[in-house]
Amino acid sequence: MAGQQQRQVPAQQIQQGEIQKPKSSAVLVKEIISRDTCKKKFAEILGQKAPQFLASLTNVVSGSAQLKRAEPNSIVSAAFVAATYDLPIDSNLGFAAIVPYNNSKKNPQTGKWEDHMEAQFQMMYKGFIQLAIRSGYYEKMNYAVVYEDELVSYNPITGEIVFVTDFSQCTQRDEGQTDKVVGYYAWFRLKTGYSHELYMSTKAVENHAKKYSQAYRSDLNKGKKNSKWTTDFEAMALKTVIKLLLSKWGILSVDMQRAIQDDQKTFDEEGEASYGDNQPDAIEAENVFELPGPGDEQAKDEQPENGESSDGTGTDAADAGEYVSPEEIDDFMESMGLEELPFK
Repeated sequence: MAGQQQRQVPAQQIQQGEIQKPKSSAVLVKEIISRDTCKKKFAEILGQKAPQFLASLTNVVSGSAQLKRAEPNSIVSAAFVAATYDLPIDSNLGFAAIVPYNNSKKNPQTGKWEDHMEAQFQMMYKGFIQLAIRSGYYEKMNYAVVYEDELVSYNPITGEIVFVTDFSQCTQRDEGQTDKVVGYYAWFRLKTGYSHELYMSTKAVENHAKKYSQAYRSDLNKGKKNSKWTTDFEAMALKTVIKLLLSKWGILSVDMQRAIQDDQKTFDEEGEASYGDNQPDAIEAENVFELPGPGDEQAKDEQPENGESSDGTGTDAADAGEYVSPEEIDDFMESMGLEELPFK
């Protein structure tokens, strides 16, 4: 496997005492993105912002002990997907992130399961908000952490939420009493006047994380802090409530649909995408409020079953970039010569 191949040392080097330490993923990623072919591919997507984006990629990998052990091709692939959305990959900014994930794979030679550190592309809550703003459909939206003294009632059947009217009497937020956080809230209003809100209690968010994140379940069982759910629960909770609100009730641009599909996927050296962390978030309702455009009925019959747009029908301000298919990612990885790297 990749990790084993990277540690193999020719017998001649052993005899000559020239054993060299295997290159870390940070070094290999830096070598990849320094190639003209790689720079050209990112420049085609990001234009003049490409050098800054690639520099940030180097900083992200160098600053993460886990990413330094992840397969370099998965790191570059995740970065390439992030670039198609024109979102920064510094997780501290809250737009998008390249997240290390310990994936178990069966070694065909030994028949044993082995852990392989890979990188997955992950949308963050500000990223979903950014795509919503770019679409031009939304007049206003907001999100918030909800404290105990701010919530009057919540009806999980009707979805009705009642907050206090006089927030000057609420002190828990200002005092930073994080143990009093009871839930997470998001809300939007479309330019058509339609609005919707979604509240999830802290317990509901925890149950969601346990159900859909294998990494989080592993952290809870082993008492570790490796998943984003464990290290930054608030950011992941806000992402969850915003993502579910927009995907269930919002108008989805093509970019937003792609982001929901690509979120938490791992891309391998063949450009194949898979969910590295268990399974995707469930989308329980269709987007019944999407505004129809000219020729939509005809376009609906012509679209592929997976919902990916095959032409320019219904595009808007958020769809300036073309859809990047797994085949295109495959071509991108091949053009950088990744198959020749020692970690293959």
